[in-house]
Amino acid sequence: MNLSAASYTLSKMLSRSSQLSGFAGASAFLLALFVSPPSHRQSIPPVSPPTSPNVAALGELLFNDTTLSEPGGMACVSCHDPSTGFSYPESGVNFVLGPVPGIVPGRFGNRKPPSAAYTPYLLTGVPYYDSNVQAYVGGLFWDGRASDTVEQAKAPFLNPNEMNNLLHNVGSPDMVVEKVKNGPSGPMFMLVYGVNVFQKPVSEVYTLIAQAISTFEASPKVSPFTSKYDAYLEGKATFTAQELLGLRLATGRWNGRNGLPYPVSAHCMDCHAISSDPSQGPDLWTNSCYANLGVPRNPNNPYYTMTDPTNNPVGYNPLGYDFIDFGLGDFLYPLMGLPPADLAEGDPLGIDGTFKAPSLRNVDKRPRQAFVKSYMHNGVFKSLKQVVHFYNTRNLTTVPGEVIDFTQPDPYANLKGKPLWPPPEWPSPLTLINPQGLRGGDDKGGSMGNEQIGNLGLTDYQENCIVAFLKTLSDGYFDPRAPEKP
Repeated sequence: MNLSAASYTLSKMLSRSSQLSGFAGASAFLLALFVSPPSHRQSIPPVSPPTSPNVAALGELLFNDTTLSEPGGMACVSCHDPSTGFSYPESGVNFVLGPVPGIVPGRFGNRKPPSAAYTPYLLTGVPYYDSNVQAYVGGLFWDGRASDTVEQAKAPFLNPNEMNNLLHNVGSPDMVVEKVKNGPSGPMFMLVYGVNVFQKPVSEVYTLIAQAISTFEASPKVSPFTSKYDAYLEGKATFTAQELLGLRLATGRWNGRNGLPYPVSAHCMDCHAISSDPSQGPDLWTNSCYANLGVPRNPNNPYYTMTDPTNNPVGYNPLGYDFIDFGLGDFLYPLMGLPPADLAEGDPLGIDGTFKAPSLRNVDKRPRQAFVKSYMHNGVFKSLKQVVHFYNTRNLTTVPGEVIDFTQPDPYANLKGKPLWPPPEWPSPLTLINPQGLRGGDDKGGSMGNEQIGNLGLTDYQENCIVAFLKTLSDGYFDPRAPEKP
């Protein structure tokens, strides 16, 4: 959807909003917010969030504090462990499920936890349409519902399927503040913020807790930029032939950044962009955009079975296996007073089924070679090779040359072969990237044409090269504090 289309469809929707209670007065604000993004915002911002050593140290203590759940036993680190790039650290759960358990037995989130690393460097604010990226950008979590890392840090404490600090089925910051005050983090909290800090209003103290965690996440302990890729950029490491080819395929450039086009592109940069000017700061490997990649359902998602409102009145799933995750639509439309996939209006913003493109940093980081990580918002894929192969072949079948066209009423009718992948969870051609399965060059854009995932035409060796390159984005390759060898 281009900017003019977004303007038209949003205006159409807002013209109807006078029928919705309380929504008419917000129409001008929403129109400005979603159609006219602030000119100072960039899809790839400079990366230099301030950090305070004392606040960061407090944030680390809070991040590891297992007394802050209800009942106790779960901390932020329980789902965001440094050994896995601050993602989930239980290989078996990743392999079998994807979404992970909360502190209350039998409760799970509906998505896998995103990495906590590098989040303070990403775009903030309510997601808005960026005409340069031609997609919605901004916000944190898979659906953009947190405006910044402070708001993101607040959320797990009060989620019934995570840390479960609820009082009468309502999230209670008071419970979290009281636990910090009387727990192992209390003395340092008063050392950093003053001995009378707990006499302040609960909302202020709760924000300080989240700010400390956010500051820790911005520190070099969580976001250090110490991968082989960073060393390569500094001339301290040399890529193997596979890694270098993987970089060229990922960026579609001979020099891996802003040089001449490479003959083949995997179009990773469409969502996982780096700046053409390295002086803007370290590469984040995301433009913080939202996209529908056609990811299949995860049949082992435990959220499908969480249908008991008696034992989980706030966090249960009333739809069971009929649940569809609409991603950004699940957040943005309710914010506007509308449901996702509204039958009367359809998907006017073109956001249903779209999810935030995470940073590729630490995408392969693991404590041991046999450790399994899960990928995509629902954890359906279990290896980088599987992810890259999906990007390469999503629209294909077992018959060579046969392509699935998701713009058709029944894309699977009259196919001669068996589809290589299960159907997308949300197969809407309005948001699905490359729904027709066009091959690179079919759109007169050559190998550098936009949005060609699903039928890339990569060889098995080229897929393996991309995986080899992605492995170079794992932190811990070098110590920036170590003196350089003569």
